[in-house]
Amino acid sequence: MSELAFGLALDLGSTRPLSDQLAAAQPLLNDAVATGVTSVWVGESYHRSPQAFHLPSALITLAHLAALTPLRLGTGVLLARGYHPRRLAYEGALVDQLSGGRLTLGLGLGTPDLRGGLGGPDRPGGASLDDLLTEVRRSWTAAAPGGADAPAPVVPAPVQPGGPKLLVGGQGEAAARRAATLADGYYAATNYADELLRAQCARYLAHLPEGRSPTIAVNRLCVVDTSADRVRAATEEFGVVTRYYSSRGLWNIGGSPDGPSPVLAGSFDEVGERLERYRAWGVTQVQLRLLPVGASYRTAGRTLRLLSELI
Repeated sequence: MSELAFGLALDLGSTRPLSDQLAAAQPLLNDAVATGVTSVWVGESYHRSPQAFHLPSALITLAHLAALTPLRLGTGVLLARGYHPRRLAYEGALVDQLSGGRLTLGLGLGTPDLRGGLGGPDRPGGASLDDLLTEVRRSWTAAAPGGADAPAPVVPAPVQPGGPKLLVGGQGEAAARRAATLADGYYAATNYADELLRAQCARYLAHLPEGRSPTIAVNRLCVVDTSADRVRAATEEFGVVTRYYSSRGLWNIGGSPDGPSPVLAGSFDEVGERLERYRAWGVTQVQLRLLPVGASYRTAGRTLRLLSELI
């Protein structure tokens, strides 16, 4: 399974002080490094009341994490409707500087209530996301101030030539095409069913220009254990997350009633078989959500140890 890379999707919420959450996550970050995990990812949401996972301004959190871990850093995902393209270009470049060139930007559109409310454009979603991807990349690659229609270069520039990679999420054909033609890869969310993941992989690969290497990442809640009873108990610990999605009608999107849950849960062989299917569909990276609110560090650590042969 050498074709698959593994990241750690870090669950941070607004129900506890962020400094306490990051301190509690440090042992898992250290375990991830020791196991061979290559990256850590932070999601982004803008809630009106405290929630168990996701925070606003994921890039600020990643700037702090840059000093705490040697892992690559990623947004999984940042909500594009909340950003003016130039602001995102500057902030992304600064985090890339702070991390020594370790940043990847995963982007999703975000909910309609963000439209025009946080500095991003008040425009239809698809068009604004297309423009954001284009303008951010142009800002990172501009060599010198140009004419009236040309962006000035971002200073300081990103460490990575051309800027951090841009991965784009979304559920339909347009999202897959955008990821293949305007971005550097596709990003599937935790709550996407396996059926939707497979369909989006196929669409993305169909639109990928000839000669370009694919990048397809997916977030997955994950528990691996030698005991079926412990797997069931640990899966129940993920209830805070799954109920959050389910209460909004957002769990197992694109899935059939008799299809598998979008949770990697089972023995080493069972989870390994599922990961092999992902790899066959074209997935190149799996971000593991091991320690959401309600789960135990002991369970997360056991999962990492048992998966170490795959990682």
